[in-house]
Parts: sequence; C-alpha cells; structure tokens
Amino acid sequence: MSTATASPLLKPKWNDLSFVSFLGSGSLAVNSIIAAYRSRDDIPTVLFIVISNAVIFSLLWSVHAHERALRGSKQKKWYKIVIWSLAALLNVGFAWKVAQVLPLLMSAVLWVLVAACTIGTFYLYFVVADRKP
Repeated sequence: MSTATASPLLKPKWNDLSFVSFLGSGSLAVNSIIAAYRSRDDIPTVLFIVISNAVIFSLLWSVHAHERALRGSKQKKWYKIVIWSLAALLNVGFAWKVAQVLPLLMSAVLWVLVAACTIGTFYLYFVVADRKP
C-alpha cells in the first residue's frame, strides 16, 4: 500500500517568510510611520498613508496565499480577483495623489496610463490566462 503524502509546496505555510521580505516589509512600515508622524497635522495625508499601507500589505498577503493555494481551486480564482482589485486600487490611489501636483495635460496622460495598465492587466490576468491551449 502506498500512502500519498501532500507535497510541502501544496500545504499552506504562513511562517516561511524570508529575512529579505521581513526586512522589506519592516522598512516600509518604519518609513510609513515616519511619514505619518511628519504629516500628523494633515489628516487626509495620514489617511492616505494608512490606507495605502493596508492595501500594500493585503496585496502581499494575497499574493502569498495565491501561491500556496491548490492549483485549480476556487480559492486560487478568488485570490486572483482580490490581487487584481488591490493592484488596481493602488494604481488609482497613487495616480490620484500624483495627479494633484501635475499640470492638467500630464495628469490626463497619467490617468490614461493608469487606465491602460488596469485594463491590460485585467485582460492578461483573466482573459488570456484562462484560455485553454
């Protein structure tokens, strides 16, 4: 009799973060805390920092969970939707912040690029990736 054991790659492991990813996440958190402290009198800026960090860390967690989900599972499909949504939200949020300081023409170019990136990633991530060869 053969006992089938699941591959370690198929089991979710939430404690296998590397030192480099821990260092990157930590430096992002420290820089964000410093930026929020320096902007403490500007509530919209502090909210932007907090929300964008929450979205970034949610995106990183979602990518990690997507990589660990079983191939072909419903979870993997839902994580794809969540990852695309969070990435699009980050694109729009950062473009909104940058567009405030750009001239009108450059701001329009920026929004066209954000729309093209968002639509392009949707097409590649959901339409092209789901086609059967």
